[in-house]
Amino acid sequence: MAATQTLRLGRRTLARTGSFTWRSGYKTMANPRDQLGLPIPAGSWDSHVHVVGDEARYPLHPSHPYRPKPASLASLQTFNTNLHSNITHPVIVSLSVYANDNRCLLDALSDLKTQSAIARGVVGIDPHTIPDSELFQMHELGVRGVRLNLKSSLVELSKPEFEKILYRYADRLKPLKTWALQIHLSLPQVALISDIIPKLGVTTIIDHLAVPSAKQPAKAQDGYKDFMRLLSRGEVYTKLSGMDRFPTLPLLDEYATEIVALAPDKIVWASDWPHTGGVGMNPGGDRNKVQDFRAVDDATMLRKAVEVYCKGDEGVVKKIWRDNARELWDYHGEE
Repeated sequence: MAATQTLRLGRRTLARTGSFTWRSGYKTMANPRDQLGLPIPAGSWDSHVHVVGDEARYPLHPSHPYRPKPASLASLQTFNTNLHSNITHPVIVSLSVYANDNRCLLDALSDLKTQSAIARGVVGIDPHTIPDSELFQMHELGVRGVRLNLKSSLVELSKPEFEKILYRYADRLKPLKTWALQIHLSLPQVALISDIIPKLGVTTIIDHLAVPSAKQPAKAQDGYKDFMRLLSRGEVYTKLSGMDRFPTLPLLDEYATEIVALAPDKIVWASDWPHTGGVGMNPGGDRNKVQDFRAVDDATMLRKAVEVYCKGDEGVVKKIWRDNARELWDYHGEE
């Protein structure tokens, strides 16, 4: 982010003129089972969502890989409330279409903070150029992580190149103490970095159950044993999310259930709303045409996560939807 944007961020922190509108807000129902009859605890977190602003105010990066429809903060709040009213804390994650321009995300966090809502953000940065002062300003708005996208890169990286990148990001996060490095990568890529992660000295998250290929069971893929080892040792977090990205994965339910049983203290749940399509859904292959969001039955996905992957265990659900997220996202206050 350029210096002029840093100054704008500073002014925004002190005196914001709203870009999003807080409409519905988050309200917690007294009935913990809510509309779906699921034991989602009050104060639960949705640990991976996105917002997409008006392009006139929040232009996409010139090299954006796709063009999503707008997805406002108000729409996010409505989605969470309608899915289950006890899901009241969003974690807004940067989108690749913005590259390292976090203005849309930060404005959403600022609006949430103005209304005394508890939310968090995970931003995209250039670890070589961003000043510490900007990182600390982001911290004040609720940012607690940086996302590193290794999966969508068009460049094949060697293990030494992966290592160099990871250490550079980790070095920038250490002064912030409570920030996490969130890595988006494929299951085979885990094999390349599994021995590096424990040495980074920062909390590390692997997105979306490590996004296995749908071509064969996860157990048959490179990186599977490495991922399980990291989880069993408590060396990474992962997100119980993104299963709609690989719905035809053979033995998908067994894979997700195994991960929950192996590391219930290192998993957070996320919806991945609003379900952007990525490059594969560009209309006619044209990245400049606006694409629809993927059609996902979120209520069914939520029910399966609770009843199948967590086997309906309310103690495990409490960890994955609330307690683990509070720890990971550095929130220790009252609900």
